[in-house]
Amino acid sequence: MKYIKSEDHFIKGGGKVLGIVLATHGTLSDGLKDAANVIMGSVNNMVTVNLKQEDDVQMFGEKITKAIYQVDQKEGVLVLVDVVSASPYNQSLLAVSQLAKGVKEETYVIGGTNLPMLLEAINHQLLHTPIATAAKAVMEQGKDSIDLWHALSQKVAVEEDEDDF
Repeated sequence: MKYIKSEDHFIKGGGKVLGIVLATHGTLSDGLKDAANVIMGSVNNMVTVNLKQEDDVQMFGEKITKAIYQVDQKEGVLVLVDVVSASPYNQSLLAVSQLAKGVKEETYVIGGTNLPMLLEAINHQLLHTPIATAAKAVMEQGKDSIDLWHALSQKVAVEEDEDDF
């Protein structure tokens, strides 16, 4: 996928955009957001929620709920979490289940998030893609962005440089 620089497109697109909440263990969400800002430019309508070791898990869920309402512009919300079935994921599901009906229907929780998935979400945010379509595209990007390479599995021609000493 070709990514659109946000400072070039967001101003032209204007209007309401889908919201993005990053909810992860530790400060992974802050790191993902920082990396996205480096790649895409300043990212709009995205918040991070970090679960730290000393945090109360139920308070973390309340922070997720607040974050969802903070980014909700009636275009849908993607809640991207790091690990399926872990606390950020479980608390996100609980938070979404308690949202007002209209917000709940337009909120998707996606587990196993990586940077390419976040970039995909931001791209669809900029393109004003309908939330259900954006959620599916983010999932597909996650599947497509994983690869395995090993030196012994490839035939690589390496030329040795000869030193002139």
